[in-house]
Amino acid sequence: MMNMVWLHFGEMLADEVMELLDDAGVEYYSVWRDVLWRDNVGDNTRWDDAVFPGKNWAVQLLCEPETVDDIKRRLEALMEDPFVRGSGIVMYVSEAERVL
Repeated sequence: MMNMVWLHFGEMLADEVMELLDDAGVEYYSVWRDVLWRDNVGDNTRWDDAVFPGKNWAVQLLCEPETVDDIKRRLEALMEDPFVRGSGIVMYVSEAERVL
């Protein structure tokens, strides 16, 4: 069974995350740019306006469980930087089955 991974992060981290995925051997992924993000808990709301500047990217990919673990380890290492940690990177994983 494959895993579907979703990553959401501030656009200012796009280069670092793309490099991380390439270094992890991810063969392909889909990227949504200019994603607006509402954070009702913290201070990472990004509406691309004067009050909440900036936008997010969303990345979706399919991979084996071992690659999920590798990506998670790499993201945790990246998040050791306080700026990166405060930027609001999130990772979601679920099982995925190709049906067509």
